[in-house]
Amino acid sequence: MHDFSHDFDTVTPSIWMTNEEGWKDKLLKLSNWYKIPLINSNATHNLPDGTLVRFRGMVQDMHNPEFYFEQFEVFNTKTNEVKSKSGKYTDTANIMENEKVNYTENLKSAQRQTIVVVSMPGFNDWAQKLEDEQNHLKHLEQQPNTSKRLNPNYAKLKRSYDESEDDPEAMDVQIELVNKERRTKEAVDEGSNMVSREHLLNFPLPDVASKSCIIKVYDDEENLKLNDMIEVVGFLSVDPALSGEFQQAKGTLLEPICETDAEIITHNPPPSLVPRLHAVFVKKLDHCNPLIKENLSQEAILKDANTARDHLLKALTELLLGDKLAAEYLICHLIACVYLRQDTITLGQFCLNISNLPTQKYPNYGQQLYNIIKQFVTKSYYLPLTVENMNTTALLPKKDYDCNRLTSGILQLSKHTHLVLDETKMEQGQLDATGVNNITALGNLIKQQKVEYDFKYYKMEFDSDISVLVLSEGKSLLPSDYHISLRPEDSSLEIFDAIVEAATYYLKEDIMNTIRSYLTNLKLVKYSISEDLQFVEDDFIEMRNKADEENAVTADDLHRLLVLARLVSLSRGQDTLNKECWDITKAMEAERLQRLKTRVARTF
Repeated sequence: MHDFSHDFDTVTPSIWMTNEEGWKDKLLKLSNWYKIPLINSNATHNLPDGTLVRFRGMVQDMHNPEFYFEQFEVFNTKTNEVKSKSGKYTDTANIMENEKVNYTENLKSAQRQTIVVVSMPGFNDWAQKLEDEQNHLKHLEQQPNTSKRLNPNYAKLKRSYDESEDDPEAMDVQIELVNKERRTKEAVDEGSNMVSREHLLNFPLPDVASKSCIIKVYDDEENLKLNDMIEVVGFLSVDPALSGEFQQAKGTLLEPICETDAEIITHNPPPSLVPRLHAVFVKKLDHCNPLIKENLSQEAILKDANTARDHLLKALTELLLGDKLAAEYLICHLIACVYLRQDTITLGQFCLNISNLPTQKYPNYGQQLYNIIKQFVTKSYYLPLTVENMNTTALLPKKDYDCNRLTSGILQLSKHTHLVLDETKMEQGQLDATGVNNITALGNLIKQQKVEYDFKYYKMEFDSDISVLVLSEGKSLLPSDYHISLRPEDSSLEIFDAIVEAATYYLKEDIMNTIRSYLTNLKLVKYSISEDLQFVEDDFIEMRNKADEENAVTADDLHRLLVLARLVSLSRGQDTLNKECWDITKAMEAERLQRLKTRVARTF
């Protein structure tokens, strides 16, 4: 019978391995995981090596699998004592100077997957603040700084697929003794110049604070993919010996000839900057909103929807200068997500282009609008479409073969991230080849919800689910699913700065949290198609009969109506389409299309 007297704050890898299933079962039965330190919200230097911790983020890259010693024996040359040790859930083993590894018998090798996880790209300040409040453990601040010096008796217990060893009895696995001095100052300086902090963190969004973690996964059934949102529970590994700075000097027998200095340091960043985590449990996340309660019923979500919608509609109507129709479309955009992929068809995408923005009177209107939107949504990013940005920004992830890693780009984002493209910042200038490629990439994202990753010798498309909002003066040069021309009220135009201030005052924390939960929950609600949709069929036949040759009604128009009707229904707390929501949808589309036909001259 296993003794569970050790709690999660004292359990060690060796204790865990005595009854892995029992510990995992105990973990899954915890009502919440807040007492297990989340290193997104707690500094790793306050945590000892081997502590059970959590990390939450997005899968950014996947390295080659590692071989490691799952079981091995060490022989003490002084006492003749033989000890059995395990390399599971750890990177280092305490091999004393008078101990030798027995390579000939009782040696068991295994492999583990190595993935790089970064904190959620675009995670907004309000969400980070809430996550910290829920997960920050104050008692850890009183702990001494546990960053330890390099221990000459530690041995690294890993080996990648790419490495080779002449000794067949070592089962193509080796222990790299880290009993070595730091490189010479010149070599360290050379390495330091080769890679920067930003290079090592490899975060998709520039100039945004982030954390990164290397996760070692032991379960082959996890089936993780790039850009998945995950929460990992595992044992922390922060021994300084793991840093690439402590790799052996060139010419030694254990130097892997296939690795360059850049690759060694890139794959082995200082653990104080990029800690390692040996996963005992990996959970895929549907969302990362800290306000959402688990197991909340769909009925309860739909019941509260109208209250939240009323608050949101009131705020957005004011911010869109009194234009209620534009506010309705923006609400639909904010709750939209991809809900089905079939062959080449992607259903649910809702790229919205709001044009006719009052940039003559308010040059930073797009930025001001975004500053309010980011208070509502969990993850977002604002990208001004200047010529300089398009010509110099890395939007697409690209394989770096020198460092053997995927260098991230702005479009490497997890699902349900809101990307706001401000075309009003576009000025006269010439797009170079990079700029043209970036515009093309944005167009492909909008039309197909796919992002093309550049592997130099070939390109590969990855599915995405990014909500794109395009703000422009005229019709955008980028494609969109729905284009609405803003019709500001004259009275609102005169007092926009006061409106922003009033909206900030009106949107108290409780109202904001209601809206934030509403926008996330409606992406998770299951929407069903009723069998009784005769009214849709009748209306479509009538629309086709009334249409002339210049304005023919096609199947694409019906599809656009049905996508909008789904969101109109959900926004009003309905999980299926009824006649009332269908009529509202038709009226919205009729007014939107009428505006595009009768554009008014801009005076603002």
